Amino acid sequence: MKLREKQKAEVKSALIRAGEELFGNKGFTETTVEEITAAAGVARGTFYNYFQTKEDLALEILYETEGLTTEQVDDFFATTLGTENQIQTIITIAVEWTLRKPELFLVILIEKMKRGSTPEHANGTLFRRLITEAFERGQMAGVVTRERLAQELAHDIDGLYMVHMVRWYHYGKQGDLLSILLAAVNTYLSGAIVKQKTSY
Repeated sequence: MKLREKQKAEVKSALIRAGEELFGNKGFTETTVEEITAAAGVARGTFYNYFQTKEDLALEILYETEGLTTEQVDDFFATTLGTENQIQTIITIAVEWTLRKPELFLVILIEKMKRGSTPEHANGTLFRRLITEAFERGQMAGVVTRERLAQELAHDIDGLYMVHMVRWYHYGKQGDLLSILLAAVNTYLSGAIVKQKTSY
């Protein structure tokens, strides 16, 4: 990476870290661009070289803070066996992140719903990509139906996640979000997707 590109990447990373911390401590609405740039140690105008709005930054927090290397993804699938178990584990990790930052997640969720996929993130979030890969591996192993594409099945799980997250938030964060989600996903998997329970 050239020096100029490295410097730009460092500034962007500083803005993302500052935004994540401030959104978590003060809330998304209460945090200003000025506070973000001050915490990142850059001029206010610098923010707009990387993001058009705070919402853009919020989405980037999701994309940048969840990154895994190819080796880490391979290791996850090598040590977490079975489609159901893989999807349940991915959901558990996602819920833990959500519970730490529910307000931020809600902002991100609304932006995802408004924007859909983007050229920069055409395959969606890490959550969506991992769920898709779990279904792809399950289809290759013959334990997941091939009647629909793995991407379509992953859309369904992502949809379940969004619906139950919004419902949980709307009703005052009542109930155990993880238990609610896993019950819904398990019903989906056992009733429509996984034909037999196999470890691989």
